[in-house]
Amino acid sequence: MSAEVSSTIAEGILQAAVRLFARKGYEATSTREIVEAAGVTKPMIYYYFKNKEGLYEAVLTRFLSQFSTRLRAVVDEPREPRDYLTEVVWAHLDYFSENRDFAKFFYAVFFGPDESALAVSLMSATRQVQDLLIEACQKAVATGLVKPERLEALVTALNGMINLWVIATVKHGAEITRAVAVEIVDLILDGVASPAKDRV
Repeated sequence: MSAEVSSTIAEGILQAAVRLFARKGYEATSTREIVEAAGVTKPMIYYYFKNKEGLYEAVLTRFLSQFSTRLRAVVDEPREPRDYLTEVVWAHLDYFSENRDFAKFFYAVFFGPDESALAVSLMSATRQVQDLLIEACQKAVATGLVKPERLEALVTALNGMINLWVIATVKHGAEITRAVAVEIVDLILDGVASPAKDRV
């Protein structure tokens, strides 16, 4: 079997799995359903992924490593301080909008039982993504855009807004554009209240 054929089969299984995990949940999805959706035989799951748990790990690794690579490129590119935050927010919104099945599955596990093996694995896998968000926020602090004592609040606010928008998109079909990312950063950095001198 050529590497290209092997890669195509594994990719087909991964895509079928994430679609089914998003629609039915991990526990309710059988390996039989996955192989039928992928158009392969059951031994192919065991050959490429060992078992269903291995397939879950592969789904996490595949999507989160893709996303981490995209985010790393954003953080490493020289930008104006405010633009770092905007582009980091946009990278999150754009990636999860492009990968809605993965986003649905991700949030189902994230908001599921804390002590499940799936949740423990997910939290470990998302650490690199969280570290990149913190790094972008630290750049805003280093340039004086944000006070050092506000770093934690900035990270929390960005995380919250990103997650709310991704959920709104995946669950309710909200449209995500780069302008949304700009607005999120503006709201967090500038607030929404008018300056006292401008109030009537």
